[in-house]
Amino acid sequence: MIFVPFYTIIFPLLGYHLEPAQAVEVGLLTEIFGFISSTTAFWRAGLIDFQIAGFAVLFAAPMAVLGGYASHIIPSQWMLVSIGIGLMGFSWLLFRESDNALSWTPEIQALPPKGVKEHTDTRGRVYHYRVLNDTWRGTAASVGGIFQGLVGFSAGELSTVEQVLRGMPPRMAAGNAHLIIAGASITAALTHLGVSAALGTSVPWNILAATIPAVMIGGQLAALVAGRVPQHTLRLVLSGFLLFVGGISLYRASAALHMPILNTAFLAIFLLFLVALTWFLLRRRGRSPRAQKSCCSNGSCKGA
Repeated sequence: MIFVPFYTIIFPLLGYHLEPAQAVEVGLLTEIFGFISSTTAFWRAGLIDFQIAGFAVLFAAPMAVLGGYASHIIPSQWMLVSIGIGLMGFSWLLFRESDNALSWTPEIQALPPKGVKEHTDTRGRVYHYRVLNDTWRGTAASVGGIFQGLVGFSAGELSTVEQVLRGMPPRMAAGNAHLIIAGASITAALTHLGVSAALGTSVPWNILAATIPAVMIGGQLAALVAGRVPQHTLRLVLSGFLLFVGGISLYRASAALHMPILNTAFLAIFLLFLVALTWFLLRRRGRSPRAQKSCCSNGSCKGA
């Protein structure tokens, strides 16, 4: 999510210029190596359900090809507007969603409810969730795949939100999303390279020579961090990251469209969202489990 906005916004400020198509190509090619590395790390940690991730890849990968071709035809500015608004909306949903995706040990609940799958990671933590490989999951993967080929990201974001909002533990959702992103990025990058070869445009391989080793190392660290961060914290991190990328997408779109009214509207929406998010977090902090535990330790609350 960071690479494509970085190459299209920050690079020009540093004196380097990349065309939007080149920025997407560099981002996708970097993602391939980074997410292959992190996918192997999540797999070794036991945080991937191949039944779920494989189902989504079947939809995301071919649609990423369509998005890759469409990126050379459809003005990406308008797609970035819809992506930015959508990601900010998903961020709000993740913040508001009650923490139904829990992990627990066999001592707390020995058997999962009927129709619920039990999955154990390499650290012995047990996760209970429903597979739910249905039309909703296929649609989310397809839309994410199109945007992955079009602007270089969204397959993982949409997949993660769809899974978490339907009861998937955030750690497992993150692991599954890595495999989905890797599959969609490969097909999207191959499509972009094919179109670039046909059009005679160049790929900045010198930039890739620096980014690929870095993301391969970072990919291994990602699974270590995700396996140790509390799931509630991981949910907040994912939500904040979606908010950040949504804002970057809207900024890119408003700058490319050269419409002052759109810049003003984007700024107003972003500020309102930040105010609402701050208010929600302050409310949530006031009724957090830690605060309730402190209250009970003082003897000021009663058992149910």
